[in-house]
Amino acid sequence: MGTQSSQRQTQARGRAICRTCKSCRQKKVKCDGQHPKCGTCRRKNQDCEYPRDGRKTAVRAKKEDIKSLEEQVEELKGQIRRRATVENASSTDNIHPHETLDHSNSGSRCSRGCPNEPKCDQSLQDQLTCQNNGGKTCPDPDPLDGRQIQVYGATSLLPSYLEAPADCQTKENNEDSFLRSITRDRLIAFSAIIRQKETIIYSTPSIAANIDFDGASVDMAMHLLELHWNRLHFMYLLTYRPLIMDSLFNNGPYMNKLLLNAIYLQSSLYSDRVSLRSGPDDSRTMGMAFYDRFKTLLIHYVDKPSLPTVVALLTCGACLLQYGKQSASWVYCGMAYRMIIDLGYHLEDPRSSQGREDARLSALDKEVRRRVYWGAYANDKFQSLYLGRPPGLQQSHSNVPRDLFDSYEELEEWKPYIDPQARLDDISVPVYPGRPSYALSTFQCLLQLSVITEAIISAFYSTKDAKAPEHDLLQSRQTVKAQLDRWRETLPAHLLFDPKRDETPPPHQMTLYTTYWTLVILTEQPFLARGHFEFTAIPELQNELKKKCIEASLEIRDLIEAYRKAFSLRRAQYGISYAMYSAVIVLLQHTDQDCDEYTEAIRFFWLALLEYQNGCGHGLKGPLRLLKSLMRRVEKVVKRMDIDHPGTTESLASNDTQFGIEAILPTETFEQGEAWSESWLNVETDDLFLADDTIFGFFAQE
Repeated sequence: MGTQSSQRQTQARGRAICRTCKSCRQKKVKCDGQHPKCGTCRRKNQDCEYPRDGRKTAVRAKKEDIKSLEEQVEELKGQIRRRATVENASSTDNIHPHETLDHSNSGSRCSRGCPNEPKCDQSLQDQLTCQNNGGKTCPDPDPLDGRQIQVYGATSLLPSYLEAPADCQTKENNEDSFLRSITRDRLIAFSAIIRQKETIIYSTPSIAANIDFDGASVDMAMHLLELHWNRLHFMYLLTYRPLIMDSLFNNGPYMNKLLLNAIYLQSSLYSDRVSLRSGPDDSRTMGMAFYDRFKTLLIHYVDKPSLPTVVALLTCGACLLQYGKQSASWVYCGMAYRMIIDLGYHLEDPRSSQGREDARLSALDKEVRRRVYWGAYANDKFQSLYLGRPPGLQQSHSNVPRDLFDSYEELEEWKPYIDPQARLDDISVPVYPGRPSYALSTFQCLLQLSVITEAIISAFYSTKDAKAPEHDLLQSRQTVKAQLDRWRETLPAHLLFDPKRDETPPPHQMTLYTTYWTLVILTEQPFLARGHFEFTAIPELQNELKKKCIEASLEIRDLIEAYRKAFSLRRAQYGISYAMYSAVIVLLQHTDQDCDEYTEAIRFFWLALLEYQNGCGHGLKGPLRLLKSLMRRVEKVVKRMDIDHPGTTESLASNDTQFGIEAILPTETFEQGEAWSESWLNVETDDLFLADDTIFGFFAQE
């Protein structure tokens, strides 16, 4: 009996362990399987271990367990289907654009897409918000029971039609990934279909003739819209193209005449058509007819906040900086920020404007509101830098996620827009191969810089924080530096760019780098400005600060040179001019060092700013006058270039003689070669100023 029991144990053990020992298995050599040690292990006098055979020791699942798991899977599938049905009914259901753009029956067609109207071809945004209202006209996205949607805080005595979610930290990552993917796919499909239908406007004049372009010809309106979508739209993604174009074609709620004229005005700066000038011989009047129309229309929209009105105010306010109308720019954008708060766009997922209390905003509404809020936020930060004024929107007052679902534009090809009326042999039109726009990823990176900008302004350029203890300010500097370093280290690979090696990316991607280096200067510069803080940095720290500022200035020079060669500076965004101005001011402080590179860079920036000013930077008259005064005090600069007559160069070519250098920058203030032994930051002259003794702001005393 004992022998049989031992044999059974040996057989069981043989079934439970592998026939090859661990050592032979790893070396992939034949094992004789002897126990307790195989022959190979005995010869090498090493441990021999036979691992357990997982195939023989695995426990089979019981039929009852399998059946239970199958039931759980079916139950989860049912929950997903039920959630998808509810979601489709309340937010992403019926995502189909217009079946036709035929406006021949527009008089009998419901512009809101009512389901009971036989001739109604519902657009996507209509169907997202339109429920069966018994044949009544569907409500606009913003009104609620005849009242304006308005948001009031907890301390207000006024009622709140929209409330912030109970948990302000609830974000999109709490949503079901399956439903999010459905929403993303449908939004992208909608964008693709609307983009295809835009081509109908060009090929079918009868359809275009029925679209209300507010007095502009079809050719001119489409020219200005194409300019907008090609350049200006990519800066902040404020204008959500599929909704705006669909509303334009079908009289939808996301476009009004105020926004249309704001786009016309902004695009006019980037057009070469002389017919857009109010004065044929004065390029500074380009598009002014649209601005007059904008101001006339504003009185009809200012007391009725809506999404298109918000976008119109932001669009107009941003471009007025380049027209030199800084006060109007600040006021219009300020009105837009107030409307954003009033409408609750700073709060994610407010209650729907429809009558049902449990109805949520549609997928399109969420997408466009996120874009408007974050576009306004970014515009606010960089406009604040440009003007040297405190921002109007604070990140801490909102809970809007930065995720955008519609990624149609991310990989769309980008090429500079060429006016069909331009001459084919026009050498001013650069040859540029198409490249992916990377619109969303670029915008996300810009938003990160916007958040850092808010921190820089708060820490170093506010009245309160400028008087903070030295330790706190130096700690804030280290924090901001770490944020900037982290931004650069985590930049997506497809957005990496070296101006000395790589081909120049599209303008909106270039702005990322010029903005980054400008923020580096703004972080270090206040510690060099005597009297800005209540302490003076130690010499070792000052040397570090100067080195970093000079590095940033020279990096900006390389970026601007690449930008100019690829696109020219006559149509650059105003943030480019701010970066150039910041860089040249830094270099002017260090011309006492025997470095010809600094002087040559100053000359380059001077000519580049003039080129930009002769293009769409009409508002640089004051800053350039001040810069000219500073340059005339630097002997090395005076010797290297004739500031008053820099010569006829390609960058200064202009047919507008009245708008030349002498007209905008008359000789004044200083004699050439006047000594400048002290830093310009310490000169107390009315003509030499910068906000808070720093480069923060162009127009502190204009």
